[in-house]
This record gives sequence, structure tokens and C-alpha cells, in this order.
Amino acid sequence: MEKRAKYVKDLEEFKNLLYEWEHVNRTQTIRTEINKRLQQAREIVLRAGALKTYTISPPPMVGGLIMRNVDPFICIFDPPYDQSMIPAISDMIDVAIGVIESNPNFNIDPSQSKQSNRHSIISNRVFLVHGRDNELKESTARFLEKIGLQPIILHEQTNQGRTIIEKFEDYSDVAFAVILMTPDDLGGIVTDKPKLNKRARQNVVLELGYFLGKLGRKSVAAIVKGDIELPSDYSGVVYIGIDISDNWKLKLAKEMKASGLNIDLNKII
Repeated sequence: MEKRAKYVKDLEEFKNLLYEWEHVNRTQTIRTEINKRLQQAREIVLRAGALKTYTISPPPMVGGLIMRNVDPFICIFDPPYDQSMIPAISDMIDVAIGVIESNPNFNIDPSQSKQSNRHSIISNRVFLVHGRDNELKESTARFLEKIGLQPIILHEQTNQGRTIIEKFEDYSDVAFAVILMTPDDLGGIVTDKPKLNKRARQNVVLELGYFLGKLGRKSVAAIVKGDIELPSDYSGVVYIGIDISDNWKLKLAKEMKASGLNIDLNKII
């Protein structure tokens, strides 16, 4: 069977299983079958650029945490605030099928795809690495949403029993990474103890290196706040200084557009 036809068949069968679980028969057999096919179906939808995350709010009279960037595929059996994710997944599957049927070269194996097509396949997901500056994290996330991108913030994603590194790897399949380097820690040479420099958190530096290796320098930008010490091997990587007039946002958008993301710069105005 042609690969495209098999992808369409797999998605249609998965969608039928979801419908049966939602409306007909919630048996362990159906649940098991959904779990067997879930990762494959999600991968096809992701590679088709149809995967979306959602912001979900509790009922106004109940109140509670607003959940952002919720991945519907991991909430099938435990939907937040009892808001079923199955209709959203069904819509994404329909979009993915349309993409597959209209693209004779569609393939979910990234090794079979040219690097130049990478962003159109992986979609407009942007991983947002941050430290302790929650205000900058929130303003950057809202800016990314404003220009049509999907910010992925690790702590807002459900754990599902995974370790932090497993969860990080699962959500790092993105088109671009924005690293917020803020003055959260102090450090210096051990023989020069009185001189301590402001630094980004160690996890931020680690994740910067991870995405440089995974995505390449052109798909990583660091937002630097204040006078902080940068990693010694940081030369050649784009970094953008925070300014009070917010010009850094336009610079960031231009870098992401240059890397291949579909961004309308008019939305910034």
C-alpha cells in the first residue's frame, strides 16, 4: 500500500476508535487499541503541520488554573475540567488527511525529507526556555501567540509519569527555540571568589546547548536581559538584548521569519 494511503487509513481508523470511545463503547479493549495507535496518529498529524495546542480555562464559577498549550493527544482519557479533547483531535485529523492527500511527497520519516522543508513539516511550534523571570516568560509567550506561533513551555505540559528529561525530549520537536537568559544566578571562577557574575540558570544554558545541537544556530535565538555572563562558546549564535522600547520583539520575529517560519510582521504593529 502506498505510504500516503496507509497514513490516511491509519488516521481514519484512529478517528473511528475515538468516536467509539466518546459515544458508543468505553471498554478496556477500545482504550487499549487507542493507546496502541496514539503515538503513530499524533506523529502523522504533527508531520502534517496540523497539531494544535489549546488554552483551557475552568468554568468561571469554579475557578482555578488556566492551562495553556495543552496537547489534546495526551488528554484523551483524562480531559482537563472534563472538556473532551476528542472533537479537537478529530478536526486535526481531518486537516492532516487533507494535507496528506494534496502532497504526493508526504512522508512522516524526517530522514526522507529535505532540511529546507523542515519547518513546514514540523509546524510553527516554538520551544520557550526560561529561568525565574516569570514576567518575561509570559510576555514572550503572548507575543509568540500574537504572531501566530505555538509556544511550548515545559512546565505547562502534563507529566504522565515521565521524568523531566523524557518530557523535555517529547516536546522538543519544534521549528525554533527561544532562550530567555535572565540574571537569575551568580557564579565565577573558583580561584576568584569575591568576583561573582550574574548568570542564567544552569538548566537554561543546558537547554540552549541542546537546541543548538538539535536545530542548528539559525533556529535558535537567545533573549538576554541585563548585563549577564554568557557561555564561553556562545559566539556566532544570535542573541537579542532586552530594551525598554520592546524593539527586541521585532528583532526576534525577523530572526524566526529568516529561519523559515511563516510570520506576518504586520501583526507586531
